[in-house]
Amino acid sequence: MEEKGTVRAYAQILETPTVQIVLLGGGFLLLMLFESMGVLAGFDSQVRSYLMQFALSDWQQDILRDATALGSNSVLLFITFAVALGYKLQGNMKLASALVFTVIIGLALTFALKYGINRPRPPVSQHDVDVYTQSFPSAHAMMSTIVYFYLASLLAHRVNTLSVKVWGYAVAAILVFLIGCSRVLLGVHWPTDVLAGWLGGGAFLAYCFFLIKWQRRLRIRRK
Repeated sequence: MEEKGTVRAYAQILETPTVQIVLLGGGFLLLMLFESMGVLAGFDSQVRSYLMQFALSDWQQDILRDATALGSNSVLLFITFAVALGYKLQGNMKLASALVFTVIIGLALTFALKYGINRPRPPVSQHDVDVYTQSFPSAHAMMSTIVYFYLASLLAHRVNTLSVKVWGYAVAAILVFLIGCSRVLLGVHWPTDVLAGWLGGGAFLAYCFFLIKWQRRLRIRRK
């Protein structure tokens, strides 16, 4: 019983947005620091060289492209505006606006980081995938983390069944993981680009949730 209570206590601590911001944001900042120092180059090159040894068949490449498409800006923006429109039609303009603003600001932040850090892409991929921006962090990894985990959070707040909440977060985690891995396996990102995208997206989303909770508390105090 005591062990279960301890586990629950730690779980509650990890669920706190401020703790998530510190852990995820700290991890992202460390990766950014290591990248600027050139520490990550050797690790990334070794992992990429190992993965490139395995030849991908046509159907495997198709699966990877399908996975990577789920993290593309066009797909994520379509999902975002579709869900936001649904909330607007329900009369819940606050949730709709919060979702749209979070995703748009997250997208702007992602590209600001890319151009600010300016890390080159890996050598040209052989899997016919076009890329147009810098490498660090992976926009697919960062934006899919923001969008899919935001949607999982919306689902979790609408249902009371724990299994459904867990299912929602599990689906989001699987999607984000597959999207990130597809970017590395297709040869368009270094592994730490994807890891940075996951950490950065999680930290940004945790910060947004912190602001939302803070605004709710202010409204309650005013009432």
